[in-house]
Amino acid sequence: MPDSGLLYKVRSATFCLCLGLWGNEISAKNYHFEDFASLSLEELLDIDVSLGVRRGESLRDSSAAVYVLTRDSIERSGATSIPELLRLVPGVEVTRFGSAKWGVGIRGFNGGIFTNRLLILVDGRSLFSPAKVGMFWDTLDTLIGDIERIEVVRGPGASLWGANAFNGVINIVTRHSADTQGGTLEVGAGNEEEWFTGYRYGVKLGNDKYLRAHIKAFQRDAASRPNGLDNRDDWHSAQAGLRYDQGAAESGAFSLQLNAYEGTEGEELLLPDENSATLQNLFFTKAEFSGLNVMAHWQHQQNDRSHYSLKFYADHSERTDSLFKLTVDSYDADFQQSYRVDSRQRIVWGLGYRYTEDKLPEQYIRYTREQRHYDVASGFLQYELSPFEQWRFIAGSKLEENDFSGSEFQPTARAIWSYSELGSTWLAVSQAKRTPSRTEHDVRIDFDYVAPQVQLQIQGSESFHSETLRAYEFGWRHQFRRGLSLDLALFFNEYEGLRTLEPGAPEPNSAPPPAFVVPVVASNGAAARSWGGELVLSAALTPQWQAELQYSNVQIDIDAERSGDPNATKAEGESPQHRLTLRSNWDLAGGWAINTALRYVDEVEGQNIDEYTELDVHLNKRFAENITLSLVGQNLLDSTHEEYVDKVVGTPRVEVERGVYVKFKLDF
Repeated sequence: MPDSGLLYKVRSATFCLCLGLWGNEISAKNYHFEDFASLSLEELLDIDVSLGVRRGESLRDSSAAVYVLTRDSIERSGATSIPELLRLVPGVEVTRFGSAKWGVGIRGFNGGIFTNRLLILVDGRSLFSPAKVGMFWDTLDTLIGDIERIEVVRGPGASLWGANAFNGVINIVTRHSADTQGGTLEVGAGNEEEWFTGYRYGVKLGNDKYLRAHIKAFQRDAASRPNGLDNRDDWHSAQAGLRYDQGAAESGAFSLQLNAYEGTEGEELLLPDENSATLQNLFFTKAEFSGLNVMAHWQHQQNDRSHYSLKFYADHSERTDSLFKLTVDSYDADFQQSYRVDSRQRIVWGLGYRYTEDKLPEQYIRYTREQRHYDVASGFLQYELSPFEQWRFIAGSKLEENDFSGSEFQPTARAIWSYSELGSTWLAVSQAKRTPSRTEHDVRIDFDYVAPQVQLQIQGSESFHSETLRAYEFGWRHQFRRGLSLDLALFFNEYEGLRTLEPGAPEPNSAPPPAFVVPVVASNGAAARSWGGELVLSAALTPQWQAELQYSNVQIDIDAERSGDPNATKAEGESPQHRLTLRSNWDLAGGWAINTALRYVDEVEGQNIDEYTELDVHLNKRFAENITLSLVGQNLLDSTHEEYVDKVVGTPRVEVERGVYVKFKLDF
């Protein structure tokens, strides 16, 4: 008898495809969904991006594996969070293992909650903090409609953006306040997205002076366990922000942003318990987090050859959960200049300084120093040369001085050959560093009982030094005809000094229990190679129907022969080798649109997680110029599926559930 689950998947996918074909047939030939700001493939290739060379350049001229998630794609996705948006980017692995817990990785090495091998930027400001170990995705939020685009570089960007731009860089670019005038109100509800609301209003204060304010709040349901029980990790958060913009770059443009957030979420963790028969027990607590940040940005186009930019950023954040009691204050200043020497040469250079102080009182995760402050001073220089019309060469490096690993030198060399107006190919060789975190130097975690009165303790070490990556990349972009383009990127990475946890000799404990502690010390005991690539095929099948096929592949081979860490090679099996995404957007007659994303993710062998295929559908109806109703279905092909297990912090196995929500949006 055929498998009913498989039949359901096939029927659902076929239904959506047929619906799209039907919609294409009935679309009025002169209908344009202009309010979604759709761009042709040719216009997409001309979008200015800044990640590859830290100045504006078109996507077609980029010498890096850059992908841009446009505002059109963002609005059509139906996603309600930034990690969900990143599922639409090739080479980016997004896993969810709780209502508010995500792991995000690029080209493998997804560290779960301790994601620390990629750099996250918002409007060019870095969110990296050595105290935070990784990225708390539950604190990164804004109105989805206020995001202009998301730029992603797959591969190291350390020569421009510094340490921890290791496997990739993600820059979330928000909209200028001049583009968000008037009011917007949206409300929604569903089974997983229990309720959410957002309000934004923008005004013009004078000549080239604009201001907007927004507020957002939501409640999300708890995740589910494989046995059907509730994981008790429901999530509530509220966020508000202001943005003021004045002037233009030619005369001096100034921008000021202020954001604040707070939230709570349930947490269930498997933690050591000597009194339990299994030496572990399930503990429940409520996590609370809050923060406030401000950024001022000034830029000036001195003439047609020179552009200056100066940013200042301050951030205060607090977090209390079962693992941390964390307070962090950071202050960051960044200056850069782009200078065109002549028609063939350009120099981009900059200086930066960041000061951070934190407070980490004793909790489950303890530190040898409760308070610590540290700073990072950096400078970068990049030289671009176009000796011939079709060739461009780029060489540069960033030099950083930090309190954890001293001086770090991170160079790159790139070349791009634009062999015609329709295509280009590029090569790159880069070196990047992932600097140690506060945890890898100072941590003490009572991790597990190996026997009654004998406990493992993870210990940081000041001898732990930076991980090193040497990356070799090749890319090819070509537009075969109007409306059909291909983007191919291949990579080979060599890693040295990857983190391992090396066991030591048992030590007596002066204050039992436990009586003995077995230290497990952070070390640089492993090396690795990884290789693979990403393929993106985009097609405008008709003026009303656009489709995109993405394929990502990564293979990882870890060498840990000199390590005593039994888990040193686990990253080999913790990233899916194959991922395939098919996106389709149809604009129908009468203000209707249907947008789908079909995702296939290979098995995660190292965590005993099966492969899965899921479908997201966003049905949108514009009733008038200012009223929109959306029906969104997420993960429609299975009632539940598993994506990741974060064994480091003892997160119980949870599953992502099928979700449906409806949203009403009013513009005024």
